[in-house]
Amino acid sequence: MPFRSTRGDSLIELIVALVILEVVGTAALAVAFTVERLSRHATAASATDAARWRDYRTAETRDSCVNAAAPDSLPIRFPQVDDRPRLDVLIRCGR
Repeated sequence: MPFRSTRGDSLIELIVALVILEVVGTAALAVAFTVERLSRHATAASATDAARWRDYRTAETRDSCVNAAAPDSLPIRFPQVDDRPRLDVLIRCGR
């Protein structure tokens, strides 16, 4: 039975395991940063959407718009913000 030297095998296995562990750790950290960044942008965008909707409903339910004698359109322009482009809408007023 021939004798096979296993000297150095455990060192190579340890280096390979450390490289794999570092790659997995780097990927996990990148995913965590991406999730945090997307969550922050989604929160800011939803706050912008809520403010725009509130302004839209306020203009739509204003007495001058609801009780207008003749049908008319009221333009509303929302400015561009970091998470949303500029938005131009028309509100239909009158009966």
